[in-house]
Amino acid sequence: MKRISLNSKDQKIWFVSDLHLGHNKPFILGPRNYSSINEAIDHQWQMMNEHIGPEDIVFNLGDAVIGAFDNTTTYAKRVVHIPCKQQYFIWGNHNAGVQALYDDCRKQLDLLEDDIEIYPLNYPSSPFVFLGHYAEVWIDDVMCVLTHYPIASWNRIGKGAYNIHGHCHRNLKEDLSIKRLDVGWEWKRRPVEWNEIVRELSPRKGFAPDHRRESE
Repeated sequence: MKRISLNSKDQKIWFVSDLHLGHNKPFILGPRNYSSINEAIDHQWQMMNEHIGPEDIVFNLGDAVIGAFDNTTTYAKRVVHIPCKQQYFIWGNHNAGVQALYDDCRKQLDLLEDDIEIYPLNYPSSPFVFLGHYAEVWIDDVMCVLTHYPIASWNRIGKGAYNIHGHCHRNLKEDLSIKRLDVGWEWKRRPVEWNEIVRELSPRKGFAPDHRRESE
């Protein structure tokens, strides 16, 4: 896989996670200040369209669709076709609809019956790229480890690398000693722009919990 290296001076770079399109549960809607699933979807798409431009890059960190039933495929395709230059997708633990679209791609490559996964993989006629469960990308010469779940340690943690993730719905207490950040929808109720992440993480020291102490 060719290294993904981006410069924020060339285009805006956005992060989104845990849209949970179709998830009509109070513990999801309540903290997001939505009264219904229709209100949630309308607002989420309004925010996506207001912020993300056709030349922008999007990193989607999973859990896009869940509990949508008859609308599952419709919502998944809507996510895939977010109007942008490129959208990179990391698997979450709720993959309704999106998994079926990935399987369609694998089927076209005669990989479905062999249970082989391939990354990166483009969804046809869209800017959407499946990256798998984990990715290391470089933005403005900062290494970013992208996952759906937060991780305790990651590559180059002691050299300033970020772990950008979702999954926790902003319920995980932030550890200000490490450069890890939850960009789930609950944080801004919109996509999160790269420079907002830098402002949060650059002041942190980036303690490496897995490194040996100097006395050892």
